Amino acid sequence: MDDKKDKKKGNKRNSKEFLNVVPFKTKSLKEQKIETEKEIWEKVDSFSKELVKAFKEKATKEALSSDECWYIFYYRVMQMMMFEMSYPSFKYFTNWTSRQLLKHHKDFMNSLDEWTNDPDEEKDLFGRRKKANKNKTLH
Repeated sequence: MDDKKDKKKGNKRNSKEFLNVVPFKTKSLKEQKIETEKEIWEKVDSFSKELVKAFKEKATKEALSSDECWYIFYYRVMQMMMFEMSYPSFKYFTNWTSRQLLKHHKDFMNSLDEWTNDPDEEKDLFGRRKKANKNKTLH
């Protein structure tokens, strides 16, 4: 009778329920995706664009002017950046962002035909007729 009990116990000990075996993973390396820094950057960028778009919709519905709403949002973002980052990092990223925004704005303005027209034309940038140049002659 003891042999039967030992056999039953032995069978239970050898079963998968009692063994501390790590199961073999069947996923291949192709199925496991490793995110690169660029992919993570794009994911965070798309999330921030969605956040700004949602805030824009909210700001247009509020009784405050949209300028005041954007100021509040900007203030809170900058405040959180100041608390979460070291001061040198905060200063670097705020200066870098300002330069980047100015550069993109300059490129955008230069892409407009109104800003790149030849100044010798008859109309100025605002569509008004220019004063006649007295130095020009008809001959």
